[in-house]
Amino acid sequence: MSEEKNRLTVSIYGKNYTIVGDESPEYMRTLAGYVDEVMHRVGQGNTRLDTSKLAILTALNIANDYFRLRQKYEELENKLKNGKNRS
Repeated sequence: MSEEKNRLTVSIYGKNYTIVGDESPEYMRTLAGYVDEVMHRVGQGNTRLDTSKLAILTALNIANDYFRLRQKYEELENKLKNGKNRS
């Protein structure tokens, strides 16, 4: 028995995309809005880039954010584990 997927159209950097996923439409809109925001931020400093190159730079920026947050999470997790071991 498969659940229905949510399907919606979002605008990212002036182009419409239909996305399909298990997450709520609100969550998917939030993700698309974040990608749009980062693309505009990256695009402001790189006005000569075509959309493909801009998308790659945007993906690298988002990946960088993700890896930094993951590293901080792991550091906090280790601190918590070490704190429990000392008790």
